[in-house]
Amino acid sequence: MRGRIGWLWLTGLWLAFLPIAAYPQTQVAGGAAAVLRGDLDENQRVDIFDLLGLLRYVGGGSPADARIRRIADLDRSGDGKVTVFDLLAMLRVLSGAVKPDTLLFSSPFRRVWALGDGEKVFRENLDHLSSHGNGVWDGDTIRLSGLYNEVLAFQVICESDSLGSSQVDIRMDPPARMEGGPVIGGAGGPEYGPGGYVEVFSEHYLHVVNPTVLYWSYGSSASAPAHMTGWIPDALITPDSKPGLGGFPLDIEPRQNQGFWFDLYLPRDSVTHPAGVYYSTVRVRTQGWEVETLPVKITLLPHFLPDSTHSNVWLYHDIVERYYSDYMSSQEIERMLKYTAHRHRIDLVGGFSVHYSAFDSTMMEAYAPYLDGSAFTVAAGYQGPGQGQGEKLFPIGMYGSSVMGDTWSETYRNSDLWVNWFEAHAPQVRYFWYLIDEPGEDMFSWIEQRAGWIHYNPGPGKRLPIFITRPYTAELDKDIDLWAGGDGVPLDKLAALQSQGKDHWFYNGSRPRYGSHILEDEAVDLRVNAWIKYMYGINTWFLWHGTHWIHNGSGPRAGQPQNVFVDPVTFIGNPTTFGNGDGVVFYPGREPFFTDQDRGVDHLFGSIRLKNIRRGQQDFELLRLAEQKAGRDAVLEIIHSVVPKAMSEVNMNAKVPWSQRGDDYDTARAKLLEMLGR
Repeated sequence: MRGRIGWLWLTGLWLAFLPIAAYPQTQVAGGAAAVLRGDLDENQRVDIFDLLGLLRYVGGGSPADARIRRIADLDRSGDGKVTVFDLLAMLRVLSGAVKPDTLLFSSPFRRVWALGDGEKVFRENLDHLSSHGNGVWDGDTIRLSGLYNEVLAFQVICESDSLGSSQVDIRMDPPARMEGGPVIGGAGGPEYGPGGYVEVFSEHYLHVVNPTVLYWSYGSSASAPAHMTGWIPDALITPDSKPGLGGFPLDIEPRQNQGFWFDLYLPRDSVTHPAGVYYSTVRVRTQGWEVETLPVKITLLPHFLPDSTHSNVWLYHDIVERYYSDYMSSQEIERMLKYTAHRHRIDLVGGFSVHYSAFDSTMMEAYAPYLDGSAFTVAAGYQGPGQGQGEKLFPIGMYGSSVMGDTWSETYRNSDLWVNWFEAHAPQVRYFWYLIDEPGEDMFSWIEQRAGWIHYNPGPGKRLPIFITRPYTAELDKDIDLWAGGDGVPLDKLAALQSQGKDHWFYNGSRPRYGSHILEDEAVDLRVNAWIKYMYGINTWFLWHGTHWIHNGSGPRAGQPQNVFVDPVTFIGNPTTFGNGDGVVFYPGREPFFTDQDRGVDHLFGSIRLKNIRRGQQDFELLRLAEQKAGRDAVLEIIHSVVPKAMSEVNMNAKVPWSQRGDDYDTARAKLLEMLGR
């Protein structure tokens, strides 16, 4: 031992007299910190004295800091003991002479694990049910299966140890079919191009102390989500955001989870990317040093998920221009909004000026490419899911805007203009007059009058459908064509309405009948609604807002900007009626009102809720494909395994009857994929 210690001290003295150039600042400051887990003598830098502390410990001395023990593999020679030669190997790495991956370091994480897109892992939940294995991760490998043109998503959860983790970065290698074979989303490929695409985001957490109190979000306490307080993940922040605000690399506090979300867009080109198994690796680094890896196995099936979407999600937005106008043109902002929503198979309609203005042929001509799908083509700059597909819905006079006039003659004239245009230029679109929002009985006579002006119009305007946000009401049966109920769809009325060319939709969220949309809800709340729509033949789900960053005109916050990255309350009617995350599925990349939260990027951030809407929309198309193969009864049997009943079949005071676990839907989805192979 004495000789060994002597060698160690000689090594230390040799290091002390090396020219400082032998230790590049970036290599020592970053690399040594990753190995030693910090500044051992607390002099605000990692230097030769910290290395000497390490050498004393390896030589048999008492450690200056418990962090020294976290070195995973110093025995580089594999002779069962740590010698000066092993230390020299380490020092060569620290000096920059050898690449970092030639030395293995311990992880600053208590655990790194993966799961699918159907769960929310709270920041403080260190013993999540899925952490030991789930439908996507078997404890070792992430396993995914999907179709061409489908977006698969999964999460990686990094749980820091008692010391925390600094400068954490995570990436996924482009999946490759075999060595030298085709690669999905390789470097230099276009965003959502035909060869696929890979995106990664950090999950942003909101601290909920007071759970949502909304009588329209869930019928009773029996159907409220199980966990409604804590640090809840939602916004998904891109790596190019500002440091300290979710951009990469980022720091993780001790004993906390940090989630990372991966979107994997599978190729649409089966010639360049044949079906089969593709392999990848998720790599976790701290301070530039790789400390964890998770293998990924992706099975690309020989089936194509259609670009067309047969399940309508209608999402409203407004005021986004106020956040981006200093950095982007109005055309760029519009394209950002439309493209982001379209890639998630959502119709973002109602918030553009054309939706709350009187008929204007010039405005309609400019908007027409979104309706016929030409705005969503490669030639127009769009690539990804929904390519070439137009929007299916068009509200006229959003939220009851005055666009038809106040007399029967004005209404005749304006309704004629709208109907003539749509029948000539977009007959495939379901257009309608949004007559009034959430009317009470005191408005029935007004509704009957306005509806009469349409239905008794001698011209083409009599064919203009009328929509209101109210469940079916017998007194208005002859006046209203399209209904949307805040507590679901009356299934006993649906078939009769549809046989008359009318329809009944649902809007927002209402547990236990269907999934809700507030922050505390389970992730699958936003997914299950597509399964419910398929099961009952319901066409449209309407969400009242996606960018409620400035409060609407009601309540004590009327017209005020909201700090959506900090304050979970995004709708408040009065002190006892408020909603966490209500009206927010997108988050702003620019923040002119709360500048300390400005991420500094010119794009929208999605959310876990947004991604689960997309997952449900894709599931709907998969259900249709499976029905074509195996028949409707076989598909309904699978649906009923997770959704035995919903909508008006469920009492509003009952518990939620449908599964609230993402794994259950993934299991059902796997059965649907098996059907396609028959």
